[in-house]
This record gives sequence, C-alpha cells and structure tokens, in this order.
Amino acid sequence: MFSWVFRTRLHAWISVLVLFSSWPLSVSAQDSALIAGPDTFATVVRPNGGRVLRSGGVLEVDSPLDGQDAWAIQLQSPMIGRPIRKGDAFSVCFSARTVDAGNQNSGTIHVTVSKDDPWRAIQANNGFRTLAVPNVWHDFAINFRAEQDFPADQFRASLQLAAHQQRLEIRDLKFRRHGQTPDALLPKQKLFYPGRFADLTWKQMADDRIRRHRQSDLRIRVTDTLGNPVPDCAVTIRQQKHAYAFGTFVGDVPNRNDDAGQRFRRETLRNFNRVTLPRYWADWGTDSPEGLDRSNAVARWAASTDLELKTHLLLYPRYIPKRVVANRKDASLFRKQVVTAMEDALDETRHLKCFVWDAINELRDDELVGDVLGNKFYAEVFNLANRRRPDVRWFINEYGLLTGGAKRQEYLDQYIRRIKQILADGGAVEGIGVQGHFTESLLTPQQIWEVLDRLDDFGLPIEVTEFDVDTDDEVTQAEFTEDFMTAIFAHPSTTGLTTWGFWEGDMWRPRGAMYRTNWTIKPNGKVWQKLVLDRWWTDETAVTDATGECVARVFHGDHEVTVRTKTSARSVVGRFTVTADQEARIVLDEPEQTGQAK
Repeated sequence: MFSWVFRTRLHAWISVLVLFSSWPLSVSAQDSALIAGPDTFATVVRPNGGRVLRSGGVLEVDSPLDGQDAWAIQLQSPMIGRPIRKGDAFSVCFSARTVDAGNQNSGTIHVTVSKDDPWRAIQANNGFRTLAVPNVWHDFAINFRAEQDFPADQFRASLQLAAHQQRLEIRDLKFRRHGQTPDALLPKQKLFYPGRFADLTWKQMADDRIRRHRQSDLRIRVTDTLGNPVPDCAVTIRQQKHAYAFGTFVGDVPNRNDDAGQRFRRETLRNFNRVTLPRYWADWGTDSPEGLDRSNAVARWAASTDLELKTHLLLYPRYIPKRVVANRKDASLFRKQVVTAMEDALDETRHLKCFVWDAINELRDDELVGDVLGNKFYAEVFNLANRRRPDVRWFINEYGLLTGGAKRQEYLDQYIRRIKQILADGGAVEGIGVQGHFTESLLTPQQIWEVLDRLDDFGLPIEVTEFDVDTDDEVTQAEFTEDFMTAIFAHPSTTGLTTWGFWEGDMWRPRGAMYRTNWTIKPNGKVWQKLVLDRWWTDETAVTDATGECVARVFHGDHEVTVRTKTSARSVVGRFTVTADQEARIVLDEPEQTGQAK
C-alpha cells in the first residue's frame, strides 16, 4: 500500500521522468482528413452531471460524482459526413492529464467511434476503449477500423468523461479519417506504465519470494554400491519441466498440416508446459458437429504430447446456444438442456488427463442462467463437475479484476461476493481464475499484489488464466510483461499463468502476440523465454564434498542429475521431481535412476 508521502514523491518523479520518455505520434498523410479539432467537439453534459470549461486551448473537465453513467459528460465530434467503407481507419488523438482522481488510482476516459440509438461501435471487437489517465500530460492515440460499410452521418467520435469523481485536463483533441491506410502508418501511442516509476524495492521483494516459494534445496548424495560416500564427483543438475504452469491458449491451428500448423506445434512445446483447450458450448462451438470435431481434434493432439491440459470451459452463460436460450421461459426444460450439455462435455473428455478446468466463466455478465435457474445453480455446476471428474481441479474465472480501470475495485468486490455465495451454497470451488487482457490501463506490481492478496483470503490456488497486452508499443509491452510475470510468479498463492495465445496468426487480439505472423519473435516473447526458460530454470553444476554430498537451490519441477567421477568417463543419470527441500541419492555403478527425491 502506498503512503501519502510515497505517492507525493512518486508523482514528483513521474513528472520529471515522463519528460524523458515522450514518444511523438506519427501519422501518414495518405488519405488523412481532419473531421474535428479542439474547437469543433461539442460538449454534452447531463444536468447536474458536471461541467467542461475551455481555457487557453485546454478543456477542463470536472466530474463531481461517483456512480453516474460515464456518458453523463461527453465530448462529441460532428458526424462523419462521408460514407464509410469497410476497413476505413479513424483515429482519436489528444493529450490529457488527471488533476484529481477522487478515490481512484487514476483518471479515466472512455473513447469510442459509434452511433447512437441504438448504440453501435464502428468496430465490434474492442470498439470501446478505456484509458487510464496519469497525473502528468500524456499523449493518447486511439485507432478504430470500420468492420463494414456504413452510410454517412451516423457515426462520430465520443470521449466519455464521468466514469467516476475526477478532474481532467485535455488538449490538442483531433478526430481524423485515414481511409484504407495500413495499421503500420496509423498514429502510434506509447503506453503509460506507472510501474516504470515505482519504488524498485518490489523487485527485491519479488526475488526473495521466488527464492522462498518457487525453489527448494536439492541435496545430492553420491555413494558406491556399498553405501560409501564418493567425493569429488562432478554433478550437473538440469531442469526438464516446471512444476508451475506456464501455459497458452490454443485455437484450432494445431489441427493444421501446413507449415504454420507444424511451426505452431513446435513453438508450443518449446515455450509452454500447459495448453488451455477450447471447448465452448455455443452456436459457433461444440453445439455444432463441426465445432465439436475441431475441439476434439485439438484435444487429441494435446493429449499426445507431454503438455499439461486445461479445458476452457464448462458453462459460459453469455454464449449458451440460441436453441436453448429460446426455452428460457420453461425453467425445467432449460435446466435439463444445460445439465445435459455439461454431462456430455464431461463424458466426451473423460479420457483426457486434464489438470484444471474452468467450470464457470464471467458470471458478472450473466443475465440468463441466474435469472432462469436461480443463483444457487452455480454451486450445482461445481458439484456436478466434481462428481463426474473428481480428478480435475475446478476453477471459477472472471475478467476486469486487473483491467477494469475505474471499476476494478468494484469488480473485485463483486467477484469476492460471488465466490463466497457459491461456497456458502455448497459449491466445491477449487481454484480462482483472474483474467488479464490489458490495453491502455496498466497496473503497478504493488497493485497486482493487492488484488492477489484479497483473493488469497479464500486459501485457494489462483491463476492468471488469460494474459495479453494489446498495443503497438512493443517496448512498453515487453517491459510490463516482465514485471507482470515476475509479480505473478512471486506471489505464493498462484499456481499458473496462461497467455491467451502467442502467435499473431491465431489470437483474439493479434497485437498481444509474442510471435509475428512470419514467426519472428517480438520483445515480449523474448521476455517470456528469458524468464521461463532461463532465469527461472535450473542449470547448475557442483562437486561432491568429503561426505559425497552437494546442495543446489533448484526451481520446482522435474530435474535430470548427471554424476561423473574423476577416474571414469562414465556417468550416472538420475531423474527427480522436486517440490520441497529434498535429498536425492545417486548410486554409482547403477546406469539410470528415476523417481521422487526423498
């Protein structure tokens, strides 16, 4: 937690350091036209909702209330006066800073290009952006691309400014149309990462936690067949696999037999020890024969590897098939169809050695299952899952806890209440999933730990189930990825971290990938490999002492121990799984030994 003094000093340092970290925006002149400038954005304020004043080229925004709609205070551009073609790009660019964030960590601005009545974003996927605004001037450049042709005079840019109590300043506001300009030539924005200016003592704390919770002493005892100690042996300890789950979500690319499919499978095995398998009971998922075949094929490939398996998911209220939703007024029939679908999914995958499974996903958005069957049905889902697959650890999963901007605290409170209620109703929740789909709003490592600390009160394993950073700013993306991974790995309650894909050719948000479409690795991918396959990976050498022993601090997981004497070129290999301080005995003249260290 930050003290008042620390926050004051932090703000002062930010003010100084940001001067040296500015990144000018760039934009192509190709088919670029100014739709609206600072003087042509209209101010729309709900009565008693706040105010916007114009002073010397700066828009001063005062949102005095918490709990009102974000759109109670808006800056709106004129309508786009020309017909819009599919693929047309638009940008909203401005500088902003927070004067007062109220009870929040930062100011908040929502940006969209959309139509009203009924509301529709010009870009369905990620067409509503939430920005965290620091207390120093920072440049923002938000790009949107039309998903289809639209007529003229329907869409406009909007900044929504009443997300919570706050005072903001905005300047140099511009809304531009760029036509079919490629993404690479659109305005670029450097992410503001507050952790860059945080007290770096957190890193020492993280290293201490990692050494304490993710490593143990492996004592190697070398003897001859009579039990006599053998000194001066060269001992090499090389890790083979992590105990911690470093995973990725995969779509159906593993099913492909082309070059991309082959490369995808190789890189998956190289970089990860777990895969999250797609199994969505939805119209576009396993409710269709084609979708079921795709899911089963991916599962068969994963089962043939040495990867740990996780399945996503059993119940996702937002995407229940339309044929079932149509029966929502018949609670008995609706229940039967939902339960049957879950039982079928569990039966279909009974041969898979899944380690974990998301039982329920994103309950905060549920306006169907709870309304029709009552909220106690959620506990039934966990108990049904446990009865059918007691060998699997069953998770609940939710978003917005790390990425919810001004609503992050509210979302966390709701999630905690939901978990408590399911447990009170007898539901066997066995793990807590935390999504992390980051865009412009990044957290400090200390803020990440605050979220995990609150969830740790349940005493259940916690995993980051879905991680990516959607940005063109690859430098900050990599910097935040390193700090985020370190903070997560260091927290003793976590058991895994899963990226939501890793190849640009098969990702929900392609800019979050670690490999580009041509398979060149990005800076964030290099960070992943540096941490998972190097810094947090055991590769040690030692020499036995007079008692025939040596000790190494190793990361938890599977290790291969090779022992070689001075007098013989022959070596003896032992394979051991380490999860706590342990002793492993190597007997010379025995060719190979395998097992759990004692």
